[in-house]
Amino acid sequence: MRFAFYGRVSTEDAQDPSLSIPRQLSACERVIRESGGELVARYWDIESGRKSLNARGDGAGAERFAVAVPRDGGIHDLLRAATGGSFDAVIVESIDRLSRMTADATRIERELEQLDIGLFATDEPMVANATAVLTRRVKQGVAEWYVRDLIEKSRRGMEESVRQGWHTGGPVPYGYQLEPHLHPNPHKAREGKRKHRLVTDPVRGPIVRMIFEDYCLNGLGLGAICEKLNRDLDRYPPPTRNKKDENDLRPTWSRSQIQAMLRNPKYTGFNVWGRHDKRRGRPFIRPREHWVWSAEPTHEPLIPRELFELVEECAARNEQQAKLTEAKHYVQRSGGRSARLYPLRGRVRCALCGRRMSGSHQKGANWYRCQFVDRHGVAAAEATGHPRVLGIREDVVFAELFDFLSRRLFTPGRLDLLRDDLARTAAGGWDEHEAELAKLRCALADVDRALYRQTLRMEEHDDPAHPVVALAKRRIVELTAEHDRFARDLASLEARPPSDLHPESIEAMLEAIPDLSETLAELEPPEIAQLLEDFDVELTYNKHERTLQLAATLALDTPPETARPPRRRSHNCDIAGAGFEPATSGL
Repeated sequence: MRFAFYGRVSTEDAQDPSLSIPRQLSACERVIRESGGELVARYWDIESGRKSLNARGDGAGAERFAVAVPRDGGIHDLLRAATGGSFDAVIVESIDRLSRMTADATRIERELEQLDIGLFATDEPMVANATAVLTRRVKQGVAEWYVRDLIEKSRRGMEESVRQGWHTGGPVPYGYQLEPHLHPNPHKAREGKRKHRLVTDPVRGPIVRMIFEDYCLNGLGLGAICEKLNRDLDRYPPPTRNKKDENDLRPTWSRSQIQAMLRNPKYTGFNVWGRHDKRRGRPFIRPREHWVWSAEPTHEPLIPRELFELVEECAARNEQQAKLTEAKHYVQRSGGRSARLYPLRGRVRCALCGRRMSGSHQKGANWYRCQFVDRHGVAAAEATGHPRVLGIREDVVFAELFDFLSRRLFTPGRLDLLRDDLARTAAGGWDEHEAELAKLRCALADVDRALYRQTLRMEEHDDPAHPVVALAKRRIVELTAEHDRFARDLASLEARPPSDLHPESIEAMLEAIPDLSETLAELEPPEIAQLLEDFDVELTYNKHERTLQLAATLALDTPPETARPPRRRSHNCDIAGAGFEPATSGL
C-alpha cells in the first residue's frame, strides 16, 4: 500500500518545526514499515489547526526553517494529489494533526473516503471498522474541547488582568506610557518578565484632552483638528505610525488616528479590553456591552467620563447634519457611480506615502488620485512635501501597462529579456545550491569507489589476520562514517532548496503563455480588470520623478490559453518588470 504522510506544527513560536515534523514522520514511517507499506509522498504545514479548511495553506513559510523533510506541499496539495491516485492511504501521527476542528477533520476524511483512500493515525488501530471510527471521534472531540477550554481559561485570565489594572498588550494609547512592575508570579519574575500599568505622558497627555474638548465642546470636526495639530508638529507630536503606513515622509496626524482616539474609553481611567473583533466578516468594533471594563479606574484619567460620552452625541449630530446637506450634482456622473468600473482599483500606489490611490471620474476620464490630503490635511502635505493634488489618468497608465505586459509576458521576445534577468538575479542562488549538491554527490562517489577498493584488497588475502586486511577494515570504518556524513548533508541540502523558483521552471511557464499582445487593445474594462487580478499587477506612481513602476506575478498553474488567464493561482514567482526588479517607465 502506498502511503502519503501529512504533518502539521501549530506555530513556530510554540514548537520547533525542524524537530516536530521529522518526529511525526519517524512515527509514521515506523507504522508503515510494520504494515508492509511504502511511503511515496510527504505533505506538511506550519499553521494553526483551528483555522478553517478554506483558510489553510497560508501559514509560515517552510523555507524559514531547516526542516530536513522534503515537502510535496500542504493540505490542499494533498487533497489535489488524492484525486490523481498518487497514493492509497494517508497517515498522520495523531488525528488532531489533520485539524483541531472536528468538522474540518471529518470533511477531509469524507473526501478521502469517497476516493477510496484510507486515513490512518499512528496511535489508532490500522483498521477502518466501527470501533476505530468511534475511537477517532472521541479523540477528535477531546482535541477540540482541549483547545476551546484553553481559550476560555486564557480569556478569563485576560479579563482578570484587566480588572486588576494591568496593560494587556497591544499599542499603548497616545498620551500614556508603560510603567514596568515586577511580575506577581515569582517564577516569571526570576525570568525577568514584567507586567505594566499605564501612566500619563507629560507631553502627550494634555494633547488628548485638547482633542476631546475641541471635538465635543468647541465644535471642531476631525479635519479641522487634524489641520490644527499638523500646523505645529513640534508642539503636537503625532502618534507612532502603523507598520502599513511606514514611508519616508515625516510623521503627521491623520483623521483616522484622531477618530480612534475619540473612541478609546481608556482615556477615562478605566481599563478596557475586548473592543476589537479581528475576525473576517465581522464589525471591527464590538458592541459596548461586550467590552470588559475594570470595576474602578486603574490609571490616571486624561478626560472625565462625561466628556467621553459626549463623543457619541457629537458624532451622531454631525452625521445627521451631513445627511441634511444637499448633495452636489456632477454632469459627468449622470450615469451613476455604481455603474462605473475602475479596472486599476486597488492596484496603483503613491510612491511618496505608499497608500493605494482611489479612482475618480473627472473631465470625462478616469483618474487615480492619492488621498493623502483627505486623510491628513493640507498642513500635513505642506509639512511633508507631499503634493496637495496627486493623480494620474487611467489611459496614461494603460499605455505603459499594456506595453509592459506585451514585452514581458506575451510577445516572443519576453524569453530573451527573462534570460538576461535570470543571469543577473535569481539564477545565483540556484547555481550555488546545485554546485554544492554536485560537490556532495561527487564526494559520495569518491567514498563509494574507495570502499570498493578496500573491499578488493580484503578479497586478495585469505588470512583474516593479515595486516592488509586489518588496515582495510579500519579504513572501511572511516569511509563508512564519511559516507554517512556526506549522505546526511546531501539529504539536508536537498530538503532546503532556494526559496526562488528554478530559472528553468520560470522560463517554461513564461514560454507556455500565448502571444496576447494584439488582444490587449481590444479587451473591455471587465476583462482588463480580470487580467490584472489574475496576474496580480501592481503599479507605483512617483509624481516627483514622473515614473511609473510596474510589476506582475506569474503563477505555477497552467498558463492561459485565451485572453483571460485562470483565476486560481498557487506558488507565485514575481516577474516584476524584467523578472525580479519592478520595471520603471518614464512618463
